[in-house]
Amino acid sequence: MQPLFVQSGERHLCTVPLADIEPPPLRGTRNPIGPSVKEFGILTPLELYAAPPDCAFRYRVSAGTRRFHTAVAAGLETVPAFVSTDAQTAADITGIENLGRSNNPVAEALALREKLAQGYDLKAVARLWGAPQGTLKKRAKLLELPDWVLLAVGEQVAVSVVEALAAMREPYRTEAVEALQRKLADPSAQFTADDLKATRVAEEQDLSALLGTALLDAPAPLVQVNAAADLAARVQAMARNEGVALEDLLLALRPSPPVPEPEGVKTPLPSTLTVGGPPSRIRMNRPGAA
Repeated sequence: MQPLFVQSGERHLCTVPLADIEPPPLRGTRNPIGPSVKEFGILTPLELYAAPPDCAFRYRVSAGTRRFHTAVAAGLETVPAFVSTDAQTAADITGIENLGRSNNPVAEALALREKLAQGYDLKAVARLWGAPQGTLKKRAKLLELPDWVLLAVGEQVAVSVVEALAAMREPYRTEAVEALQRKLADPSAQFTADDLKATRVAEEQDLSALLGTALLDAPAPLVQVNAAADLAARVQAMARNEGVALEDLLLALRPSPPVPEPEGVKTPLPSTLTVGGPPSRIRMNRPGAA
């Protein structure tokens, strides 16, 4: 391995034999191998760090899993790589690189776990990586799932489904994980959002029932509202805004006096109605009429 140059005393850009790198597990599908890879090799360096003494390889991959497998499939013997002097620097670089990808939340979560194990909290990691703390909270939820669930992402379950599963409350999340485990017993099966639907509906229904019960059992408000006083205050405010004097408003609201009926002979109403002939003709019998 010949260093091309040294950067900040922490990372070295080198040409590394593939045989010295521990093959990382590949999640998802491989990138298609284009003719440029075979002709020019891997153009973007991998991120490596020194493997522990008990490892059979010299280096482990912290970022660039797909590039590694693409290089192997293309028959390359070496790849360019940044080699970090310690695992902590590699974990920081992995987190920063993964956060730049919108489709790699599992890798982000695993890098976050490394930082949390080093004693960092979410606020410190957000400051170190330049990442929104809300995003890191979502990644931390993924770490509450079993590792085998994270390893299945990209193979038998989509990352969006796993994120929805991680966001569920207990005991519904445990039920969903058990359903996922049963489904993945078949290597050819896919666990989709439809498989989560029943558990999510049950969670929503139980939450609605719980909220309904809480509202029914809620005590009466401590402050009793006087409806008349509240209405009077609003009317006063409206009158003030419109420039109307309250006296004029009260005068306008005062009921009008009844209109007296004119003096004279009142025409008596017909006592009976006699219907004869077609329905459109009505014959009235007046008092004294034959």
